[in-house]
Amino acid sequence: MHMQSSESEPVMKELCSKILTATDVGVRFSFPTATMREHFKLLEGSQSLDFQVTDNYSKVWTFRLYTRKNDGHPKPVLTKGWLDFVKRMGLKVGDKVIFVLHGNHNDPLGILVKRNLKLLGSEHWADL
Repeated sequence: MHMQSSESEPVMKELCSKILTATDVGVRFSFPTATMREHFKLLEGSQSLDFQVTDNYSKVWTFRLYTRKNDGHPKPVLTKGWLDFVKRMGLKVGDKVIFVLHGNHNDPLGILVKRNLKLLGSEHWADL
């Protein structure tokens, strides 16, 4: 049986997800290059772009996406706003961050955070 989603259910598309490393929680978040190229358009000559995301609690966060000058290997990272988010959310190495697009393109991007919990010998990802 095929069930259709109701109008009230938010439609989300995952842009990328990443399990956090020590660098991600202590210095800066290494952002996937393919995701940056597909979804973020930096102005010509610009190396950074500020954008907003909404977390599970409807709080809006502003992050700065920064890239190197070398176009071949931009190595995008999140700088401004990221470490404050890490601290306020209590993120740790091994937690998972998921960036999502909401169905309505006028809405900011979403950010979901999950923690891997081991319960009775099996692993489960719990929302933070």
